Amino acid sequence: MSQVRRRPKNMAPQPKPSIAATDAFSTRRIAMKNGMGATNAKGPRPIGGNAAHIISELAATSAIGTMTGQDRPGVPIRSVRSTGADTIAAMDDLSVAVEAAQAGAAIIRDHFGSPPTAEYKTRFDPVTAVDRAAEKAIIAVLADHRPNDAVLAEEEGGALLTGRQWIVDPLDGTVNFVHSIPQVSVSIALYDGTTGLVGVVHDALRDEVFTATKGQGAHCNGEAISVSSTADLSTAVVATGFPYDHDVHADSLSVVVREMLRHVNGLRRFGSAALDLAWTAAGRFDAYWELGIAPWDGAAGMVLVREAGGSVTDPFGAESDPSNPLVVASNGTLHEAIREIVDEFCPPHLRPL
Repeated sequence: MSQVRRRPKNMAPQPKPSIAATDAFSTRRIAMKNGMGATNAKGPRPIGGNAAHIISELAATSAIGTMTGQDRPGVPIRSVRSTGADTIAAMDDLSVAVEAAQAGAAIIRDHFGSPPTAEYKTRFDPVTAVDRAAEKAIIAVLADHRPNDAVLAEEEGGALLTGRQWIVDPLDGTVNFVHSIPQVSVSIALYDGTTGLVGVVHDALRDEVFTATKGQGAHCNGEAISVSSTADLSTAVVATGFPYDHDVHADSLSVVVREMLRHVNGLRRFGSAALDLAWTAAGRFDAYWELGIAPWDGAAGMVLVREAGGSVTDPFGAESDPSNPLVVASNGTLHEAIREIVDEFCPPHLRPL
């Protein structure tokens, strides 16, 4: 494992504005809204020791911001209600996210190495009782501290909204978990529409907690991190992942991989999109791309990469947000070179109309 890169003191994060995804992805959003329900869970879990340390470190250095929500009639999950007097400290939101991630990670650690039998949502998309238990523990923390916020979670469902919303992947890397491969994480993000406010990725087995708050930079276990300084594509190490329908589009997806291998020093496929993005933010990977991630896979990692000084777009140059399943993230310096390769060889069925 390479050492976490620390942001130089004179380097300030350069957050970029998010924009809505193009109409090419509206079908995916509509399908999510029509097919995903949600239930509430109650009963907060206590904060763990390492999470408490991280919260203490960040609370001492972070500024306070304010955010408000608005009603969203008809949404089948907790909606935000603004009284006009509601003000929420940005640092407090990060504390909530860290506590929730710690609750989920504890369950993953307790069962790693002897996972329960997996069920399959699709041919290549497993889910276990641990996924569900971790998600319930996370939602319990969110419900206790932010009862009026909306939640979109992988197993319990929901829909992407325009106001304040927590986006949760309780166990990113379920295939790894089922096979006892130690590359799994918890991903929790807070968004206001398409703008990422908070991102937390908890490496459940290494106990590394990657955190970011909009405008406040990115950290790993309380230490500032930044993207790599790699400027030569031939020396770059790039990560990727494959969608769960990779069998259907294997030939077209492999073309992008083939072309990338011709230009970079190394290619990695570790099986947790959230950790791939977190490691890009920490400078371990120089870039990452994936053509088909779910909102909960990349929501927190996008915040981390941007706050660490990197760039996140789709292959065609539009700023990415959780509604867009096509993601290219990088250290910024290599972004156009990576993006152009993915753009040129992107499968036709994924291109905007």
